[in-house]
Amino acid sequence: MSPSHAERARTILAAQTAGMLATVDIDGRPVVAPVPMVADGAGVPVMVISNLSTHSSRGRRDTRAAMNIGDDLLIQGDLRPVPGIQQIELTDTICETAPELREAIESLDWSWLRLEPTRVRLTTANGDEHWIRPADLAGAEPDPLVLLGDDFVDEVRSKLADQLLLIAKTLGGHWLATSADVNAVDRYGLVLDVDEPAGVRASRVPFPDRLESADEVHAALGALVLAARAAARRDDVPDNPTEWPEVEHGPAVSEPEPR
Repeated sequence: MSPSHAERARTILAAQTAGMLATVDIDGRPVVAPVPMVADGAGVPVMVISNLSTHSSRGRRDTRAAMNIGDDLLIQGDLRPVPGIQQIELTDTICETAPELREAIESLDWSWLRLEPTRVRLTTANGDEHWIRPADLAGAEPDPLVLLGDDFVDEVRSKLADQLLLIAKTLGGHWLATSADVNAVDRYGLVLDVDEPAGVRASRVPFPDRLESADEVHAALGALVLAARAAARRDDVPDNPTEWPEVEHGPAVSEPEPR
């Protein structure tokens, strides 16, 4: 099992703090500029824009807009005002990533706008485009492991260093592999770069169960190692000598700080 396109999109939204907003000029042409952004609980981009900005005046005149978020996500929709209670709830979150905005926001010279999605497009690493229903985006959850970033991937790579080739052979089915490396980690499993005689191939190795938090990572990695060793014994594959440490209680990595 792997993340759905909607889950990938929600994870991108949760990880990003800015987007490129396109509004419609008076002649019908798009005008693009960067804006600070956070996603609300439904995965809707929320932004604050100066009332003196031409983006603000264009958004009031024509609510149609689009936003590029990261390199892979495009949201098209309509700009709507943000209710006052939600402004209060999101002020601290948006000011964590853009502290210079706090004084401006509290001066009431800035407008809170949300981009209600009508069309959502995710572009994958190989260039394929996938259109996601707004309802599916709202119902998806961001991946808590992806949000931990590259340091977390490095930690998993280090933890499994002596076991990756065995995992790739026995659980990934790459019996001719000569080496393997961790490319990514998500709540569903590992994505490995496996070096074979024909070249490097990507391979997904699933966890036994979907993970809900970083607290479950250590046990899940230990389960992969035990499963790989059991498969190696069944198929007479030489095992790696390094012993996997006993599963400890508590998180193996730190949870991301609340935003």
